[in-house]
Amino acid sequence: MHFNNKMRWGLVLTTLVGLVACTNNDVDPNAVSGETPSKGNADFTKYVAVGNSLTAGFSNGNALGGGLYREGQLNSYPSILAGQFKTVGGGDFVQPLFTEAQAAGSGYSKLIKVPSLADPTSLITSIAQVAPAAVRGTNSAGKPLYTKFSGTNQNLGVPGIRVADVLSAGYGSQQGNPYFERLLPATDAGQATTYFQYVSDNLTGATFFSCWLGNNDALGFATSGGTTPLTLSALFTTNFAAMMNKLTEGGRKGVVIGIPNITTAPLFSTLTIPLVLAQLNAILKPTTPLTALVVQTTAGVRPTQAGDLLLLTSALDYANIGSTAVGTKVGPFGLSATNPLPNQTVLDAGEVAALNASIADFNNTMKTQADAKGAAYVDPNTVLSQVTSASGLTQNGITYKGDFIQGGVFSLDGIHLTPAGYALMANEIIKGINAKYSSTIAPVNPANYRRVLLQP
Repeated sequence: MHFNNKMRWGLVLTTLVGLVACTNNDVDPNAVSGETPSKGNADFTKYVAVGNSLTAGFSNGNALGGGLYREGQLNSYPSILAGQFKTVGGGDFVQPLFTEAQAAGSGYSKLIKVPSLADPTSLITSIAQVAPAAVRGTNSAGKPLYTKFSGTNQNLGVPGIRVADVLSAGYGSQQGNPYFERLLPATDAGQATTYFQYVSDNLTGATFFSCWLGNNDALGFATSGGTTPLTLSALFTTNFAAMMNKLTEGGRKGVVIGIPNITTAPLFSTLTIPLVLAQLNAILKPTTPLTALVVQTTAGVRPTQAGDLLLLTSALDYANIGSTAVGTKVGPFGLSATNPLPNQTVLDAGEVAALNASIADFNNTMKTQADAKGAAYVDPNTVLSQVTSASGLTQNGITYKGDFIQGGVFSLDGIHLTPAGYALMANEIIKGINAKYSSTIAPVNPANYRRVLLQP
């Protein structure tokens, strides 16, 4: 038995129906209106954003690690916020943009055409990888080093950073995080400067901050099928408290954003076990229909059960289900106890429970800190739970959903947001800021922002 290419294309096709309806960038004629913008009791003169990939504007990541590029940076939620802050006295917002000549940045994924339902092989060329354009060299391990950015910076988002990393010396070394290394002076080489110190250096004159850290302390565990450890609660609390002490020095005001429910993102919700089993039964036509896959968990080998999640990034592994030429090669892959799906290809129910418990713990820490320091706290699930519901979220005549590609909110990597998704999140943050500081900052119209990166 073999989960062949025909089945693989069938699985992907089910996620692409309706794509055309969301690839345009239509603008609702009814502009967002409301009260006269006012700053309330906050000061937005100089805004600084602290965070990870979501703050940097990361989108459409690929297997090579790319996903930070100029268009994404320009449509980052801090950039959107800064534009609205200008209406209430905010100043210019400086980001570490890649130049127009190096607009592809670290590279990214894009759809180059709509796949044809009549020709499944067209999927082979429907998704392309855009090569990086801002690589200045490689480190000793052959990993890319990106073109340096120097000078004042107000978007301090570093893709991949965890709260666990913010006090770690060497994190921005040439062997460390290349996105952080890019921001540090060549004379430092990142051997000593911590992210905490970098934030401190760039807070000079700042009157308002946003802080969206914490996602990666849980995300690494989730995307590795539970094989990468979660950040320990004590370390998370210590480091986040240190960051909040620094951000709120002198009574500086700001907003903290929590961690969303990771498993509702398309990376975990697209390739469901019932879908895979239905495809297997349709193609293999076994005498007794298959009712479960077989997976290796930390507790042992067992059949899949309710609550187990398949990863979109492991699609090639699932394409080999039934083969005796992969895995242990003893029995059909993914269908036998002697040749189960590897632990890293499935986030099993126990791991989901551990993940959700840690996210709840991290969010409690962040909200407690925000409350203690007088900062606003925003729960991203308020908007994302609407997006990922069956009916989606409708604004200005457009419905945004959590579906892969056609939903318009999540980018091609199934985790990070599209420009429209970042606009929706910016509006949720604005709502939280207005409630906390009695300001009346207007939201943006998400219809003005791209929903799918589709290029001819």
